[in-house]
Amino acid sequence: MVLHVVLSLVGLVLLGAPPALAAPATTLPDPAYGQSLAERLCSNCHLVGIGQKRANVDVPSFAEIANQAGQTEGSIMGKIVLPKHPMPTIPLTASELADLAAYTMTFRDKDAAQEP
Repeated sequence: MVLHVVLSLVGLVLLGAPPALAAPATTLPDPAYGQSLAERLCSNCHLVGIGQKRANVDVPSFAEIANQAGQTEGSIMGKIVLPKHPMPTIPLTASELADLAAYTMTFRDKDAAQEP
């Protein structure tokens, strides 16, 4: 009987364990959310989508960024976190950075993706 009560309590504790005690959840970057971030935060300077009509001509488009030799999502995130002038510092979460980089890489040409 005592064993039954102990096992029941252990089960309740495990079922009711807070998420912090569970295994860390991993999610894939969401390019669709990255697009909404880009349209809201980046489109004043960068050409971030096909339908956009205006952008700063001295600033690379997302397609140009994605197709730079050796470009990766990680390098895009690094340039957002540590921007070069005149790009402003944009406070984003790690998840938002990954989403924005994933969206940017949707512009990568298939030929560019096969470069060494």
